[in-house]
Amino acid sequence: MPIVRTAGEGVLAVLPMQQSPGGVSASFLVQADDGADYWCKATNNPVSPRIPVNEQVVARLGQMIGICVPDPVLVKLDGIAGWEFRRGHVVEAGWAHGCAAVAGALETRVLGHRSDDDNRVRHAGFYGLMDWLAGGDPQWLYSAPAENAYFSHDHGHFFPGGPDWTPASLASTGTGEHGLGVPATGLDPDEVARLADAIEAVTKDEIDGVMSKIPLEWLVADDDLAALSDFLEARRAPVAARLRALLP
Repeated sequence: MPIVRTAGEGVLAVLPMQQSPGGVSASFLVQADDGADYWCKATNNPVSPRIPVNEQVVARLGQMIGICVPDPVLVKLDGIAGWEFRRGHVVEAGWAHGCAAVAGALETRVLGHRSDDDNRVRHAGFYGLMDWLAGGDPQWLYSAPAENAYFSHDHGHFFPGGPDWTPASLASTGTGEHGLGVPATGLDPDEVARLADAIEAVTKDEIDGVMSKIPLEWLVADDDLAALSDFLEARRAPVAARLRALLP
């Protein structure tokens, strides 16, 4: 089925607050008209205009199956157009990917602290997300120093080929395993089982619904989004089976 995209729906940025201290895709923090703070990635970021596409799709699907990701939203940037979010890059009018700011969080590439907080549950989701969405460049936030609760974030390089994925790169990957590269020990078995069921239960219509939320102005073709939807639908059952194989 063709993907029917909307004109976009979200919040309005009213105040630029902070440039990212690092990160090649140059995220930036804004306050929106709902009073909340969001880290944004614009289509004119230094890496690829399709970074926001990946970020939106991964976060919305992750949230759908109960994985700990910062809440995704579309952020309209018209009110802060012209602000320099990275040297040589200024905000342009239009929609950006946004995710809710996690207060006091630190970035890490190490999936540690498994025994802290409810990370045995949280970490299970990251294995499922990485395999289902053929993720790359895994990164997390954690709420140090007290709880060390983990969130998956920065998903711009998920899918085969990262932001440059194509129907051909999706087809060449197929349904094969895409591991996290970290031993899957000490995970909560009930959550692993729940996650397998949740991924397997996602419908094609639900995946298409996520694709339909990608703004029309973003540079990705409807046919490409339809191919991505087919790719993710085909991977559901094999990924669920691989998760169940982790159970004792």
